[in-house]
Amino acid sequence: MRRYTSIFLFLAVALLVPSLYAQSQDAPKYEVFGGYSWYGPGGTMPAADSKIQDFKKGWGGQFTYNLNRWAGIAVDANGHYGDFGNVHSLAIGPQLKWRTEGVVPFAEAMVGWQHFGPKLYPDQNSPVIFVGGGLEYPVNRRVSIRFFQADYVYSYIPDSSNALNGVRLQGGVVFNFGLPVAEGKVSAACTIEPAAVDAGAPVKVAVTPAGFLPKRSLSYSYSANAGTKITSNGTTATIETAGLAPGSYTVTGKVVDNGKGTHQQTASCQTAFSVNEPPKHPPVLSVSAAPTSLVSGDASTITATGSSPDNRPLSYSCTATSGRLTGNGPTYTLDTAGVSAGSVTVNCTVSDDRSLTATANTSVNVSVPPPAPVAKDFGQIKFEHDLKRPTRVDNEAKGELDRFADALAASPDSKGVVVGYATSKEDAAKGSKKFAAERAVNTKDYVTKEKGIDPTRIEPRTGSGDDQKTELWIVPAGATFPATDTKVVDESKVKAIPRVAPPVKKAAHHKAAKKS
Repeated sequence: MRRYTSIFLFLAVALLVPSLYAQSQDAPKYEVFGGYSWYGPGGTMPAADSKIQDFKKGWGGQFTYNLNRWAGIAVDANGHYGDFGNVHSLAIGPQLKWRTEGVVPFAEAMVGWQHFGPKLYPDQNSPVIFVGGGLEYPVNRRVSIRFFQADYVYSYIPDSSNALNGVRLQGGVVFNFGLPVAEGKVSAACTIEPAAVDAGAPVKVAVTPAGFLPKRSLSYSYSANAGTKITSNGTTATIETAGLAPGSYTVTGKVVDNGKGTHQQTASCQTAFSVNEPPKHPPVLSVSAAPTSLVSGDASTITATGSSPDNRPLSYSCTATSGRLTGNGPTYTLDTAGVSAGSVTVNCTVSDDRSLTATANTSVNVSVPPPAPVAKDFGQIKFEHDLKRPTRVDNEAKGELDRFADALAASPDSKGVVVGYATSKEDAAKGSKKFAAERAVNTKDYVTKEKGIDPTRIEPRTGSGDDQKTELWIVPAGATFPATDTKVVDESKVKAIPRVAPPVKKAAHHKAAKKS
């Protein structure tokens, strides 16, 4: 027992010594805990050498008087019940808590008295020591949840050497009483009047505090970033500006309450005033362009006209958002060669010898003539598969010709040109050299008869080249077909060949069927 008493005294000193140096009063004055308690005595009864069973039913209560934010004195009471009997204990000792923003761990060491009432044996009374700790979570300022508490419990059976080295587990709710007054966030707002003065005129600044506790006394102080006299009168102060150079000055107001230590609260704010310069009149500027609208490549004359109310010498500078600006004030030339359509802004600045300036601008609208329309190569179709009818438009070519017809239909002012080609071998075999012309005419025939395009909009031509194809061209209104190495087909001499072969005569058909 003496050994455990020494351990208890050591832990008590270790927990209480920090309280001598802790000055914070942010913890509640009193805490009351109540909840469930489980107790495993961890020993045997000497009379029957039987193990003492665990007590699974129980309650635990604790009253803590906090000395400061970290340390307090706790009075602990609990009762445990089971088939073996019941146990009640009462203890007192130091408790140490680490109060953080989230969970709050704690440790404790207590000594007291335990009454053990077994059902089959005489009641036992003995000293008891609790050493342990746990973890709490503050729900709000008034209530915390004690997730768990685990204590080593030492006791013994009187008149025997049977020590009880037990464990106690608890959990429940902690209620906080005697909480300090909550200190909110404090602030201060500064105002100044007037915000701009001539040198020598006084300036008044006022500070409005917010968030301080009503019972606290407030003191005010003022400072400025310039050597000047400030007369304070609590929430207001007067600033003398005599002798201050022109410019801007910052004033800081500070509010401090009479709280002690870490509870003293401070707020500050800033405002500014300016001391005016003697009157100076900036120059005046206007800018004009002649002409204000032109075609890309032409030039416009820019004139900047400035004047100084104080008759100061002036200098000019101008820039343009695009184009090339040459010259010097007050006359410039804007060259728009290569400029895209749109507006070109010319910005000018006039300055006097005191660096006072004025700005102005003008705009020149640039137009660009639309490009001349050109003929478009739309693609080509081939005549390589039908050896018996080598100038016929086959099914493979229909897709490309359908797209060609759709493009012409979508652009009613456009013209279509089809240029047929033939190989030299074809021309030699044919003799009349009409393969190229027939391919062009057959292409036109499909587009006009099967796709409904006006025949007057399609011009068949032949081209010089060794190929089995027809080129497709779309020529917009106003464009010219590049007719190099092509010739117009005389459609009175070259007629279209039907895409579908004529039907076979019945006699020939029966003869062929009989022969087969």
